[in-house]
Amino acid sequence: MPKTASDVTRGAAAVSSVSGHVLLESRPAHIFAAYYDQLPFPHFAGPRQELVFTLGVTAVQEAIVLEGVIVTLLREHQVLAEQRWTASMLKAHTGQAHLSIGAGTGLAVPCLHFNAPGQTRADRVQSHVVVRAPDGRLRNETLVTPVTFPAQTADLHFPLAGAWWAIQGSDWTDQHKAEPVSQAFALDFVKLGAEAEFHAGDGSRLEDHYGWGAPVYAPAAARVAHVIFDLPDLPPGAVPDPATMQGDPRRLLGNAVALSHRKGEFSYLAHLQQASVQVRVGDHIRRGALVGSVGNSGHSPGPHLHYHLMNGPNLFLDQALPLRLSHFWAGGQYHATAQVIPSRLIVKGPTR
Repeated sequence: MPKTASDVTRGAAAVSSVSGHVLLESRPAHIFAAYYDQLPFPHFAGPRQELVFTLGVTAVQEAIVLEGVIVTLLREHQVLAEQRWTASMLKAHTGQAHLSIGAGTGLAVPCLHFNAPGQTRADRVQSHVVVRAPDGRLRNETLVTPVTFPAQTADLHFPLAGAWWAIQGSDWTDQHKAEPVSQAFALDFVKLGAEAEFHAGDGSRLEDHYGWGAPVYAPAAARVAHVIFDLPDLPPGAVPDPATMQGDPRRLLGNAVALSHRKGEFSYLAHLQQASVQVRVGDHIRRGALVGSVGNSGHSPGPHLHYHLMNGPNLFLDQALPLRLSHFWAGGQYHATAQVIPSRLIVKGPTR
């Protein structure tokens, strides 16, 4: 049965397996997977399941060389999907010139991603690693990571008005998969003009972007759990000054508000305009309350709204939850019930 976010204990500690030579770790330690059985347009692929994680390989006693990884999506003993990564593929995937791992050091294999048929839901991922020891012998290590499909309980309304393009959604093209702990199922929305463009002119000014300053509304009743409001908005394409991050990685997502809904579900709305946030930590707000305005703070290529759901307010620590939104127009239809919003879908929120 699908579980709510509060049914699974979260934590930063990774699952590990150790033979005395190789330590394997999965981040996150308990993988939350998305189940896609409803889309706001007709499709013939049937249900899908999606998950992503990073695998850590550490040499415990002596140097090793990573020779290959086999990752298998399982339901009990049934193989649902499998990936086989050779050494050459791992080099290309990790960007490493070699796969040597010194004693006491590790190598991360990021973004191990499955988007597989969902007729049978997975209950675990098995990661099998082959390494070569200094004496030339091959050693094998296996790590099993549990998989859960959280069931969203909050009815989250689309938080914007007007026409917006989901430039990133839940599919393999989504760059949020690079951060699998908190942002695996995040959405990015840019506002469209009359001719379906993002901005007027060359887009070099913030004011040229149609989304700049657009109001952001609370998707559901909530208590405000976290606020950042002081970061400056940067010109489109500019990289933030590390000094403005103040050693806090949460500030990479700029000015942001985390909203606590029910049963351990937290909306995270980010890249808001400086000083536009209208709520304070501890406030109890209604659905549709003005939260802030779309900006370009933090690490952002241009004005847009970043929205993800997780099981706590702490970015990079609490875990991403699959996200469905309701009360929007798409594909010529109004969707009053929660739907998955995939990448490149044009979505229109109600006039407020």
